[in-house]
Amino acid sequence: MTETAAPAGRPLWWGLLLVIGGWAALGFPMFWALLVMYIGFTGCLLECAAPDPASGFFGLTALLIMIAAPVLAGIALVRRSRAWWIATACLLALILVPLAYGTVIGSF
Repeated sequence: MTETAAPAGRPLWWGLLLVIGGWAALGFPMFWALLVMYIGFTGCLLECAAPDPASGFFGLTALLIMIAAPVLAGIALVRRSRAWWIATACLLALILVPLAYGTVIGSF
């Protein structure tokens, strides 16, 4: 019986570069997600209003996804596994679909 060898992994530093580059590219959107989270949960920025936990939770979710997506992409790059790329794509869809919907209906 012949066994197929697993594909060779890529160097670890490729994954690290992808993670650092992804975080650098997402730095500005991460700041906005953090700001939305803060305003949503506290209700205050320049003047205080009623807190909106839904927008705070959306900002928190967006921030966590933007932190996790480059890490998952780096793991997928190093391990050469399709499952990790699918997980990364699902994470990105979780944030892009609501943003696209909000843009289409004109709430952004």
